[in-house]
Amino acid sequence: MRIVIATLAIAAVTLGACGKKEDSGKPTVTATADGYTVRSQDGSATVTAGAGAAAAANLPAFAQVYPGGQIQSSAAGIGDAKTNGGMVVFTTADAPDKVLAFYRSQAQASGLKSQLDADMGAARQFAANDEATGRVLQVIVSGQDGASQVQLIWGQKRP
Repeated sequence: MRIVIATLAIAAVTLGACGKKEDSGKPTVTATADGYTVRSQDGSATVTAGAGAAAAANLPAFAQVYPGGQIQSSAAGIGDAKTNGGMVVFTTADAPDKVLAFYRSQAQASGLKSQLDADMGAARQFAANDEATGRVLQVIVSGQDGASQVQLIWGQKRP
């Protein structure tokens, strides 16, 4: 599983350089006993995973990590010259319904309009966007024994 995550991390950082005119070079990988960080050469894209993982410091207000969420991995700076986005994977002791209610409320308060609210059996998904500002939010939550595994994906136009 770690190999799959590491491969996805390197691919995400590499894709973060797409659309840029200059060659951003090879990403750097820093490993610790319980995780790793992959960073693009110019620092514009970063992926972290493991016990020390943290969400990007510049998460937009509409895509904040659920209160008390334990981050497993995060990616930031994914996009091109016009867009920026990222993803945070985390767990919480709260049930999927409570997590989704939080993100529905956050989206509405941020002016995002619901585009999808689906129950896929083992997982539930919520998506919202604001076409005028280019902001998008997608939340996928799967539950087990009352707790939740969450994938929070966001994107927005670059300033």
